[in-house]
Amino acid sequence: DSVLCDWLGGSHRYPEPVKPIESGKILRVDKDGQIEYEKRTWEQVRCPSSDTSIRIRCDGGRLDFTGNIGRFQKTDNLNGHGVIECVERWQEVLCGLGVDVTMFGTVIRPGTVGEAGTRLTRIDLASNFRVSDFHAFCRSKLSRPIGRRRPNEGKYGPTWGYDAKRSNWWKAKLYDKQAELDGLKASKGGDTIARFEIQLGGEWLRREKLSTVKAWGDDMAKVIYGRFAEELFRDAVSVEDWAQLPPRLRTWAVLWRDGADVRGMMSRPTW
Repeated sequence: DSVLCDWLGGSHRYPEPVKPIESGKILRVDKDGQIEYEKRTWEQVRCPSSDTSIRIRCDGGRLDFTGNIGRFQKTDNLNGHGVIECVERWQEVLCGLGVDVTMFGTVIRPGTVGEAGTRLTRIDLASNFRVSDFHAFCRSKLSRPIGRRRPNEGKYGPTWGYDAKRSNWWKAKLYDKQAELDGLKASKGGDTIARFEIQLGGEWLRREKLSTVKAWGDDMAKVIYGRFAEELFRDAVSVEDWAQLPPRLRTWAVLWRDGADVRGMMSRPTW
């Protein structure tokens, strides 16, 4: 029922020039000593009390920001904020750092050349749920594609899209959230709090017309999250309903449905 924003990144273009953030630059110099181009570096703002950080940079015309703003200055992010709340939180933190937040969160003169305002370039949506056997649950999801992407068995659980070339599209992962909060390197399995998380990149947001803050009103986060989660959490099919399944394979099907890792028990062609 609760969908939180676990990461928020974006870019804000000012209608008028402001004071830049002097965090240093990366220069490329040719053999004759001429500067070919320069790139302003990120300023990392760390919160000592919770050991979390966010990153910002501003050249006077554009402000870039990225980070888990919901966890910033907090001990954990088990229960976080919605997308709109995270935008408001970003504005509050930036203002406290002395950064100009003129018209932050809005879009000015949309559709024009050099459009001013805030564009979102990354949004991570997540939700928690409890499972009685995390390892078995993960095994049961290793055959569940999301869209056209099939899952890979990652270190902490199944992942989708992390091996894709389009880094600005979308990715998803399923992992043991309780193990992460406890500082464990891997899940112990069994009863735990799990999390399914989707990372929405800038290209995906732009094509879906979700790169503005206004687009995330009216529980849009639940709608988008549900689009991905529906494929993962759909009800398991009863073996009795698989009329075309050969009887000799129904035992394997029962084991697979219940979360057993049958790939190591049978030949690859049979699998």
